[in-house]
Amino acid sequence: MRFRSMRPALSAALGSVTLAGCMPSYTMTPELPSGRGCPGSDTSAWYFPAQAADHERLERWCVTVGPSVVRPQTTAVFSALGSGNDVTLFSWNVAAGGGDLRRFLEHEAALRCAGHESSLEPGAEHFVLLVQEAFRRSADVPESSEEGVIPRAVAEESRPGGRPDILEVAEECGLSLVYVAAARNGRDASDGAREDRGVAIVSTLPLDDVWFIELPYEAARRVAVAATLRGASGQGVRLVNVHFTSAPPPARMLLTGNGSRLRQGLAVAEALRQVEESGLQGRAGGDGAELPTLLAGDFNTWSDSETTLRRLRELFPDSPEPLGQPTRGAFPTDHILFRKGSGDAPRTLEGSYARLEDRFHSDHHPVRIRIRFQGGSQSSDAAVREHLARPLSP
Repeated sequence: MRFRSMRPALSAALGSVTLAGCMPSYTMTPELPSGRGCPGSDTSAWYFPAQAADHERLERWCVTVGPSVVRPQTTAVFSALGSGNDVTLFSWNVAAGGGDLRRFLEHEAALRCAGHESSLEPGAEHFVLLVQEAFRRSADVPESSEEGVIPRAVAEESRPGGRPDILEVAEECGLSLVYVAAARNGRDASDGAREDRGVAIVSTLPLDDVWFIELPYEAARRVAVAATLRGASGQGVRLVNVHFTSAPPPARMLLTGNGSRLRQGLAVAEALRQVEESGLQGRAGGDGAELPTLLAGDFNTWSDSETTLRRLRELFPDSPEPLGQPTRGAFPTDHILFRKGSGDAPRTLEGSYARLEDRFHSDHHPVRIRIRFQGGSQSSDAAVREHLARPLSP
C-alpha cells in the first residue's frame, strides 16, 4: 500500500468533486502554520489544514480548550490479544455526557469497571470504543477568554445517574485512553468547573502510534484522532475517529458548493496519504502503509448516498455495505469504513456490522463491527496497491 499508487486515485476523486473550483483546499501539513500558537504545547504528532484562511478561526476555538491526553496503556490487567482473536469495535456519539458510558460498557462490552481490578466477563472479547462528543471537566481547560470562541454547551438528555467525563470513565474502568478536545463545552460553570469536548478512543488494549488531525474549518473546529491496535504478532489496525461538521451557515454552503463535509473527509484522506507515504518519519512510531485502516465516527450525513460518504467509500473499498438504518433521528449519520491490508492482516468479520438498538440516553445509536487478528505475518501488498491505483468514478 505504497502511496505512490494512491495519488492517482485520490487525485481522480478530488478532480471529480471540486465543484468547478468552489471547494476550498483540503491540503494538509504536519507543521503548525505560521501565526498559530495552539496547540503549540502539545507534543503529539499533528496534521493541520494548509490553507491560511482557516487558521485565524481555528486558533480562536483552540485557545479555549485544554491539551490532548494520551494514556496508551491500560491500568487494569487484561489478557493479551492472541492470533485468531477478535476485537469488537464500537463507534458512538455520546452527546457530551448524555450517553451513559458506564452502562454501555457493562451491557455491550461486558466490562466490569473496578479501577485496576476491572475485568471482562468470561468469554468476552477485547474492545475499542471510538467516542464522539466526549467531554472533559478539568482545571486543565483554560478560563474563558474574550479572544476565544466559547460555543454553547451540548444539551444532554435527562437521564439517571451521574455524568462522568471521559477521563473519569477510562480511569474507573482501567482502560487505555486518547482524548483530544475540539471546542469548549459552554462557559465556566457557577462552581468554577470548566469543560471541553472532542473525540476519544478507549480500549482494553494498548494504543500505539497516536496522532491528531485538525480538520479544515467549516462551522466549528473539529479534530480527528488516529491510533493503532496491535496483536501479539505485531499485526496492527489503524483506527481513525472522526466527527464531521453538521450544518454550515448558508454563506459557507455557497462558498463550498455545499461541500463542507466532503472537504473535511478529503482532508482526513490527505493526512492519511501523507502519514502512510512517510511512515511518519519516526515522529510517532508509524510503520508505513501496510496497516489496514478503519475510519469511523459521526459523519453527519443525511443519506447513505451523500457525496462525502460515496467518495470515502471509494477510498475505503473494503467497507461493509451501509446499514440502511438511521442512527440519529431519521438520518444515517454514523458509519464505519474499512481498507484492508494484505496477506494475513486483520480483517473485519462479514455480517458483524450493526446498529445497536439501545441509545443509552444519547441522541445517537452506537454502531459496531468486529475485527479478527489472523495468524501469520503480513505479506506482499501488491493487491492493495493495485486496488488503490484504480481511478474513482466521477
